[in-house]
Amino acid sequence: AFQVRAVSCGASGAARRGCRCTMADLNSQAFWNEFMRRPDAKAAYQSERKLQMKKGMWLEEKRRIEEEGGHRKVLGDALEEAPADIKKLVAPMFHIRVVEQFLWMIYDECQNKGMPFLEKLRDESTLVHLRKLRENFQEGGEERMKDLESNWLSICHGIADAEEAKKEVKPITADIHTLKQVLEFAQECKREGNIKFREGLYEEALRIYDQADEVMKKWKVGEHLKTENKWLKEYHIACLKNKAQAALKLDLFQTALEAADGALKIDAEDHKAWYRKVQAEKGLGHFDEAEASLTRLDEVAQFCPDRRSILQDCEAERQRIRAARAKHKQGTKDMVGKAFENGLFSSDRNKQVEDDTETRRRALLAESEKEAPKAVAPPKALERSIQLTEALAGELIDELTKSYGQKWYQERVQKCARDSGFERMVFLRRLKNIAFEVQKPILEKWGFEGSEQGVREMTVAIRDHAGKDGKSMPEGLKKKQDACLRVLYGGEEGGMLGILI
Repeated sequence: AFQVRAVSCGASGAARRGCRCTMADLNSQAFWNEFMRRPDAKAAYQSERKLQMKKGMWLEEKRRIEEEGGHRKVLGDALEEAPADIKKLVAPMFHIRVVEQFLWMIYDECQNKGMPFLEKLRDESTLVHLRKLRENFQEGGEERMKDLESNWLSICHGIADAEEAKKEVKPITADIHTLKQVLEFAQECKREGNIKFREGLYEEALRIYDQADEVMKKWKVGEHLKTENKWLKEYHIACLKNKAQAALKLDLFQTALEAADGALKIDAEDHKAWYRKVQAEKGLGHFDEAEASLTRLDEVAQFCPDRRSILQDCEAERQRIRAARAKHKQGTKDMVGKAFENGLFSSDRNKQVEDDTETRRRALLAESEKEAPKAVAPPKALERSIQLTEALAGELIDELTKSYGQKWYQERVQKCARDSGFERMVFLRRLKNIAFEVQKPILEKWGFEGSEQGVREMTVAIRDHAGKDGKSMPEGLKKKQDACLRVLYGGEEGGMLGILI
């Protein structure tokens, strides 16, 4: 259905441009490559793709529910023949998923090995597990059983991941023709991803870089083809570094770390890959690992032409890591203090536990006080050098409104709202950097400082006309301000006006 619409759309577009679209064009890969670059074609493809993904997820969930229902019926029938003591043990917790999964695992094993299910239930090891489950259910109820299920599933997933890693397909040696196609695809992904990244569409950029990574890691080049091997490695490592950078912009630190590690497997001396790894480890709170990676980056930088700037960046990042570590420790201290104030460690515990806890608390507080950061100085008072008349304030707001209304800005803000899940605080934090790209040239044109301080001064200069209560702004100026805020937040299409205004 999508292809039929696409052909129709492409043909009508060609007709509007006054050119002919022949059957030969429709059979040409170049025609479809060009066609898929069009915004309407991309939007239709993405919409269809998301619809199919949702449908697949729904069908998978439906299949899982039906399968679990079938398991429950089979187990219920089998337990009808069980002795009274086993029925009494299992019946109160039979509805708990982890119990059902454990019983089905035993039943499935018996079916595969041709063993009687009831005989396996009477086995002492099985009864020990069932009694443990019953004890946990009686002590903690369904909440405790949910915790047990989570731990059990994590162990099962770990085993499954380990088995999957063993089956991992090794890269295939590519011939010259295949290599040419792979490199062309990688080059196109890099170009498209870089465009999206510069536009601030980090989620789409990450998806494109990930596609290139998935393709390139499936292929390798014979060692005798040194030039071709170098090309493949260079494209792959560039893609992985870009992928790590896009993931960092989205606070996907684990994804960024995996991409940086992948790049370092190809070239262990790449300073940009090491820097991305440091940032990812810092974001994950792995401060010791981040400092170790930073030390390695110092060593790598010694052989780089621009080692001076790299070492300066290293020192700045080292200071940020220390500040983040101190902030983390201060936060831990505050949480521990609040826990004791709120009586989370209540008196119904035995004396030994209280003594041990108090000892640990004092040690933690002492350590935190020793390494706690100095109080951060409040921001300096706003020094104002520019005053605006009502007329000038109106002109400034009009200029901001016009700049915010640009198509590229509206698209980025609307994408920012979607990426932020329409969460107010997340959106405002991300919007700040996007809006500053528009604000900076206007600030400098009007004589304000092209910085965050300049934004504050401009805002105060406009609010001077709102009176002491902040609600006495002249009607004409108020209308201009409201119109400016609407386009600042992405307009009606952005979905944030009802949340923010």
